Amino acid sequence: MKRRDLNEKLAQADAAGVWAFTPPSFSALMGGVDPAYLKLMMKRLSDQGVLIRAARGVYVNPHARSRPADARRGLLRFLRPREINYVSLESKLSEAGVISQIATALTCMTTGSPGRFETPWGAVEFTHTDRTIEVGTDVAVQDDGTLEATIRTAVRDLRRVGRNLDLIDKEILADAMSEEESQDEQQSTRA
Repeated sequence: MKRRDLNEKLAQADAAGVWAFTPPSFSALMGGVDPAYLKLMMKRLSDQGVLIRAARGVYVNPHARSRPADARRGLLRFLRPREINYVSLESKLSEAGVISQIATALTCMTTGSPGRFETPWGAVEFTHTDRTIEVGTDVAVQDDGTLEATIRTAVRDLRRVGRNLDLIDKEILADAMSEEESQDEQQSTRA
């Protein structure tokens, strides 16, 4: 396939909001590529900078305008497909200001297997949970489509997995939880 045709197909996918690919989805985009050649093709395109290898079996179009601002959050559904994943633990609590430490990895809970992925945009860490997850109560859907724990759920998850609780500022935690609850009440009265 010529580079011009490839770029055209990547641009069409980008216009449709597709910025990351697995080998099967990339093969479908290219009109069906022989599986034996597909792996070699994706490696070559990655070596040439046409695609970026985000993790094993996940590639990103670096020129895609549809790529989310936080690529790591966008990659969650590709790294643990067919599982429920949500941002929690240190990432959520640091974002809320409840802990002063900045999380070096995007910390997530998953119904899938635990693991850590090093991507070009930073690390993504998955911790397994068997707990039932209630959307609206335990987690909220963000504008980018990812699930994010409530502050209460993030603290519960932190306790459950045995992480360091000494970093939590109890006063800020109480304020953040009451603010989050009042925002939830305001949204429910509008609905």
